[in-house]
Amino acid sequence: MKEETLGQVFKRYREAERIKVEQIEKDTKISKRMILAIENDDYNQLPDDLYTTNLIRTYAKYLSLDYNKLLNLYKRAKEKSASDKNLAAKKVKIYITPQRARNMIILLIVLILFVYLGLQINKIFQAPQLDILQPVKDLITAQNYIEIKGRTEKEARVFINEKEVFLDPQGNFSATLDLQKGLNIIKISAAKKYSKENVLYRQILVQ
Repeated sequence: MKEETLGQVFKRYREAERIKVEQIEKDTKISKRMILAIENDDYNQLPDDLYTTNLIRTYAKYLSLDYNKLLNLYKRAKEKSASDKNLAAKKVKIYITPQRARNMIILLIVLILFVYLGLQINKIFQAPQLDILQPVKDLITAQNYIEIKGRTEKEARVFINEKEVFLDPQGNFSATLDLQKGLNIIKISAAKKYSKENVLYRQILVQ
């Protein structure tokens, strides 16, 4: 037969005497919260051992119970609680074995490699950066030509109105383009070998 816990003993005798917790609180000056913590074996809600043993003594005396037997129940319960905590800590330590730690490190390295590979593949297929330094957008001019300047990634190829222009080692490019009177739409594009195309437009009105 399973042995009763400290809390179960107190609760059984209190209920047998038909005494309410509020009455015990009034008579013993033990707070209702402490009484319920004892009866529920909720040791986390109880104060330090010295204070708790005084509570048990007072409560036991009130119900005319053997204090020493109840104190032994309390000590065994505390020892079991401490033992359970130590066992849980050992299980955590055993769980992280050297072999598992090595496997976790290998898995982490593999994940890092996959992320790096993904970034490199994305970089290959991603459209290159393209900046147009001049002309500005929606330019109005009286000249019949315009100088186009810009920069992109040095691995890219640049086309102005489908005609390739050459880059310097830093990825800068420039070209002079003849303009017609009225609205001129200039298409500037850049692409790497396997990447998407980055396309920008400039509209220039020649008066």
